[in-house]
Amino acid sequence: MTLAGRNVLLVGQNFQAAQILIERLHRWNFRCHFAANVQEANEFLATHAVDLVLSNTHLSDGTGYRLLMTLARLPVSAFLCVPVENSCLWLPAIDGGKKCLGLPALRPPEFAKELEEMARCLST
Repeated sequence: MTLAGRNVLLVGQNFQAAQILIERLHRWNFRCHFAANVQEANEFLATHAVDLVLSNTHLSDGTGYRLLMTLARLPVSAFLCVPVENSCLWLPAIDGGKKCLGLPALRPPEFAKELEEMARCLST
């Protein structure tokens, strides 16, 4: 996946507490924006361009899958975070505006490598 810029929207209440993820995104020069739920994400997306959306699957007013309907018409890449015991899996959902839900899920280390590769592509 490649991105044209470095704006990331993180959707879900626990993302603001996800220090390791936020630190990595900042280290790779991504600008992080936050939305607590689907409504806030849709409001943000109506007035701001983002390149990457990371969303929890369970949100206070719906699901990350519902958010994908809004994202499907935008040139973004998106992943859904699915909690699994004490960790999570990252589901690729949209790649540069093209639906890709159904591709294999990524474990956190694989997802970190994917983000790093996105950042590297932006630097070239």
